[in-house]
Amino acid sequence: MATVLDLHVHTNRGSADSSLTPEDLVAEANRLGLTGVMITEHTGWDRPDFEAFARQQDLVLLLALEAYTPLGHIITIGLDKYVTGFSGGIDTIRTLRREVDKVGGFMILAHPFRFLFDNHGGAYTQNILYERVDQVPATPEEAVKHPIFELVDEVEVVNGGNNEAENRFAQGVAQVLGKWGTGGSDAHSVNGLGKGATVFNGDIRNQRDLLDALRAGDFFPVEGYHLGNPVDYGRTS
Repeated sequence: MATVLDLHVHTNRGSADSSLTPEDLVAEANRLGLTGVMITEHTGWDRPDFEAFARQQDLVLLLALEAYTPLGHIITIGLDKYVTGFSGGIDTIRTLRREVDKVGGFMILAHPFRFLFDNHGGAYTQNILYERVDQVPATPEEAVKHPIFELVDEVEVVNGGNNEAENRFAQGVAQVLGKWGTGGSDAHSVNGLGKGATVFNGDIRNQRDLLDALRAGDFFPVEGYHLGNPVDYGRTS
């Protein structure tokens, strides 16, 4: 039995930049036929309140924190609040790694190459990992030399807010790293929910199921699920 989860969604309960209510999220996810959604709030949704809401729904709802870090956004499964600040560099990510390990959690580097290819002749990009144009990697093999890839468990390779080039470059990096890559819509409203998703070859019903499947690599990312024509974003392009 396959499970289809959108692993990157924000609601107005824990993300100030989202207009998506939990009720509208559930209704749209059910309309699309998603098995469930991982809600990746920026500031956290109080867990007891979340769990009370989730128990009332005919949909798998999981909670994670998309943490702001000095090197971009990292989806942390197992943390409900910030354990590091927003400043610093790679040492901040190392601290986050240690804290996630303490709770047996999981780290997914979200949309790592957003805006990487948007430079219009200046010296800097809008990408956080590679801010200088002269440091932009030409290939995934060059990109994986960044130390952040040694500290995360997975890389998001389908993000509904990214363009094709950004997602495909992330997929190439995941392939070099020997990872599958995850998919999520990064939806902040009902528009685009399910644009990115992750298909698991098994029945995922709770966080433990999800963590076991992620660590086993028993999944693959897809794009376009919301259109009824999902495209496999597996290890082959």
